Amino acid sequence: MISRRSFLASTIAAAVAAALPRHSSAAGFAPFKMFDTHAHFYTNQPDKYPFNAAGARYGAEKMIAKATARPMTPEVVFKLWDQVGVVMGTGVQYNSTYGTDNSYLLDVSKAHPDRILPVVILPPTDAATPAKLQKFAKESRLTGVRFTGAQNQQGQFAFLSDASRDTWAAANELGIAIVLMPLGTEIPQALKQVAGFADRYPNVKIVMDHIGFPRPEILPRTFGLTPEHVALAAHKNVYYKFTSFLITEMEAGAQAAGKPMVDLKPFLHHMVGVFGADHFVWGSDYGNVEGDDLGLVKRALEAAGGMNLGQKQDFFYNTAKSVFVPGGRGPAGA
Repeated sequence: MISRRSFLASTIAAAVAAALPRHSSAAGFAPFKMFDTHAHFYTNQPDKYPFNAAGARYGAEKMIAKATARPMTPEVVFKLWDQVGVVMGTGVQYNSTYGTDNSYLLDVSKAHPDRILPVVILPPTDAATPAKLQKFAKESRLTGVRFTGAQNQQGQFAFLSDASRDTWAAANELGIAIVLMPLGTEIPQALKQVAGFADRYPNVKIVMDHIGFPRPEILPRTFGLTPEHVALAAHKNVYYKFTSFLITEMEAGAQAAGKPMVDLKPFLHHMVGVFGADHFVWGSDYGNVEGDDLGLVKRALEAAGGMNLGQKQDFFYNTAKSVFVPGGRGPAGA
């Protein structure tokens, strides 16, 4: 017979388990916790959060129609996260819906501080940006800022220009991450400059979105890595993001070149061999990628097959937790 003490203990344990947040008990796709470093949030409330989709990749009208028909609210994102086993992640400002107005992202991050950490987008050369970073770090638990774009008419990437140095200095003082996505045909040139900025701002953890877009259909022997990619491995404050979007981009590149898609498992193992599992993070790019979101997460996990458990835990959780710190890590040595 069960004793009264055992009965009470089991009853209390059951009550405690029932009170735990739903995401804490989600089984997920893997036997370890996951951190999603690339989820997008947007809503269909233009009266409160006006759309600014001028920079949308596929056109403003299409992006607004997409956001109106299927808003990426926390409830929608958390449903995927709970299925996958993601316990928390970064909300990455979505330029395609709101430009540099980070209001919705900061509001949902504030409402769900246990699950969403904000990565904003701001103009890197704007004189007001350093103060905004300081304000967001203090008031909104800012963990990073993202810069993207191609070279301008002067042949410069704005976020790697002299005019951006005050912004980098502010990020260095705060100890927040800077996420970079250089675009265009001169990505290797950008990577050379990233190396210099990594040395100049050692308290910034730089995260290269989509691993800096390797092109395995062009450079099959190195799985698409240029010498400039490889040289970045020497800079230990540079990290790399493996995403669902990169998978779809490599598929599109292979198709355009009339070549088979690279096998993701040897591709990812080569990346880890060059940069280290402890310098990788994973992101779903949920809200941006078109296709089977759950299937793309499974493909990322399958690509990591053969790594040991510690490497997988670093890749899918530990590294992200150390890079994306709410409010920043503070000044170096503090």
